[in-house]
Amino acid sequence: MQNFDLIVLGGGPGGYPLAIKMAEKGWKVALVDKETELGGTCLNWGCIPTKALLASAKKYHLLKNAESFGLTIENYSFDWSKIQQRKDEIVKKLRQGVVKLCEKAGVSLFNGYGYLNDNKTVTVEGIEDPIKAEKIVLAVGSVPSVPPVFPQNTEVFWTSDQALNIKEIPESLLIVGGGVIGLELGQVMSEFGSKVCIVEMMPQILPGLDKATAKRILPAFKKQGIEIHVATKVEELSENNNQAKAIIKGKERIFDRVLLAVGRKVNFSFMKNSKIDIETEAGFIKTDNNYKTSIDGVYAIGDAVKGPMLAHKATYDAMNLASHFTDNEELNQNYSLVPSCVYTYPEIAWVGANEDELKEKNVDYIVGRSLFNANGKAMTSNENNGQIKTLFNKDKELLGAVIWGPEANNLINEGTLMAEFKIDSKKFSKVIHPHPTLSEAFHESVENAQNSD
Repeated sequence: MQNFDLIVLGGGPGGYPLAIKMAEKGWKVALVDKETELGGTCLNWGCIPTKALLASAKKYHLLKNAESFGLTIENYSFDWSKIQQRKDEIVKKLRQGVVKLCEKAGVSLFNGYGYLNDNKTVTVEGIEDPIKAEKIVLAVGSVPSVPPVFPQNTEVFWTSDQALNIKEIPESLLIVGGGVIGLELGQVMSEFGSKVCIVEMMPQILPGLDKATAKRILPAFKKQGIEIHVATKVEELSENNNQAKAIIKGKERIFDRVLLAVGRKVNFSFMKNSKIDIETEAGFIKTDNNYKTSIDGVYAIGDAVKGPMLAHKATYDAMNLASHFTDNEELNQNYSLVPSCVYTYPEIAWVGANEDELKEKNVDYIVGRSLFNANGKAMTSNENNGQIKTLFNKDKELLGAVIWGPEANNLINEGTLMAEFKIDSKKFSKVIHPHPTLSEAFHESVENAQNSD
């Protein structure tokens, strides 16, 4: 039996940074994950493949609208197989990069699914002898949440994992769920010719985004030809001659394919044949402030624990836990400033508190706004639809920000830094922003709040 200081189960954006960090500190570290799954949900079924498909979709959208730039392009088309090939090559290259980083740091890689035997040993699929360590970290990630009533024919009824690897674009697609996954994949399918219908049971798309912004961006997606219903349930769903039959608002409709995009849940496959029980809370592995589970010597991070299921949150957990391991530092996770990003076009991003939350808590706040249709860079790029909204307390400290429009997912970093380091609007106003840039719009939003007394 091989002995280690640390075994990390899961090689995603929480697991592999932690393994590398601790190996660099001189620990003997084992990282357990299937070779084709290193990089986790983010690299293999989430962030990277969806953004690769969205990049192709956006370029195709630009071809369709080239005339608005004074360009004439004839006989443009797309090759879905090459789009998929490009996506797969990007994923493969990044996965190989993870392997090289681990090997360089001296991490021992075990290729196969890992199962937690007890608080000190792990069995690796395909390897006869278990491995042992004083500390085990569960960075096990998540899997699509599929209700038991959802039909099982995966040729017709997809999860997001299956939708990313389809051989051809369906003529019509029903998407159950109007969150990030539903909107991003819905836009891809729509751009390449599918008639997409998104049904969201909550009163708005993107639950978690403030109501006013969700209402304002809805027409932008509908204008692109996507049919969207909010505050609506799919009343019935069944298979019908290799298609799907759905009842929506009392009417029967037929779709070629269905994508279930109602969220994800913790991947508990690591508990197969385990000799121990691990305490859970609301579907997550329960931990204390130092990520310690109910089992002595076993820790959990990333999607497996409370907080947003986002890659950057998992990496934040990993770096926090590394500090605890090396310095015995007492931790206190703060997820209030984890940015949320949607990579559609227009892009959408937000961080901190939103207006709905502040009103509910009776918090006084000041609003600053800036429209992209007044920004020179946005106008030259023909991406002038959208706005930046910043929220401040009476001391002019940033409480939250929401952006929809060009490069929203990069611009949100300005708000994240302001809030994290408590840079008030007066100090921020002295930061020189280059011209012409989209960042000027964020500066203008802050200035508008600064001047509103």
